Amino acid sequence: MRANEPRTPHRPQGSAPSLVAESLSKSFLSGNVRERILRDLSVSIMLGELTLISGPSGCGKSTLLAILSGMLRPDSGTVRALGQDLDSLQPRELERFRLMHTGFVFQGFNLFPALTALEQVMLPLRYIGLNADRAKERAWSALEEVGMEGRAGLRPAGLSGGEQQRVAIARALAKEPELLFADEPTSALDAKNGMKVIDILHRIARRHGATVLCVSHDPRLISHADRVLTMEDGRILDDRRTEAEAAAI
Repeated sequence: MRANEPRTPHRPQGSAPSLVAESLSKSFLSGNVRERILRDLSVSIMLGELTLISGPSGCGKSTLLAILSGMLRPDSGTVRALGQDLDSLQPRELERFRLMHTGFVFQGFNLFPALTALEQVMLPLRYIGLNADRAKERAWSALEEVGMEGRAGLRPAGLSGGEQQRVAIARALAKEPELLFADEPTSALDAKNGMKVIDILHRIARRHGATVLCVSHDPRLISHADRVLTMEDGRILDDRRTEAEAAAI
C-alpha cells in the first residue's frame, strides 16, 4: 500500500456499527454571530439498515450527514467509518476513502446533461480503476436493479425526475459502496416515484448489506426505515426502531 493511501477498511460483521460518531460539535459563522449547528452529538449507525434522520429545517441533520460522509470536518469530536478514523486522513486520503467506499444520492440528481444514463453510471467506475468492459457490465447490472435498463441510452433531458433519481441511485450503487448517503432523495418527486426510490433504498440495505443513511422530511420514508433519528437544535431527541425493522427480524 502506498503511503498516501488509507488502509483498506474492513466491512463490519454482525451487529457491529459501520459508522460511529462521538461528541460531534459544529458551528458556522453568520455575520458576526457564530451559530452552533451540532451540540456534542454521539450516534452509532448499523450495517445493513436504512436509517432515517428527520427533523425541522435548520436542526443540523444535513450537517450531520455531511460530517458522517466525510464531506465536512467537525469542529470537535470523532467519526469512525468502517473502522477508519476519518479525522486521521489527509484530504487526498479522505477523497480516496470516499471514492472507494461511499455512494451519495442528492436531491438535485447531479447528472451530466451530455451523458446517457449508462455513461452516467459508468463514469465513477472508471475512476475506481475498472476497465471499460467491467464498468459497462456493472453499470448495466445497477440500472437493471433500479428498473432503468430500458432507458440506458437516454440523456437526462429525456428522463422524468423519478427516472433521473433512479439513475443517480444506480450510479452510487454500481460502486458497491458499504456506505450510501442520501440527502432528501424524494423531495423533488411525486408520490409514485418517491415510493419507488424509497423501496430501492431499503432494498439496497437489505440485499447488499450496505449502511444506508438518509436525511429527509418525507413522512413516507418512516414506515420503510429500520430506524428513525429525530433531531432538533443540533441534538438527537429520539432514536427508535420501526415496524420495518421489527418485521425483518
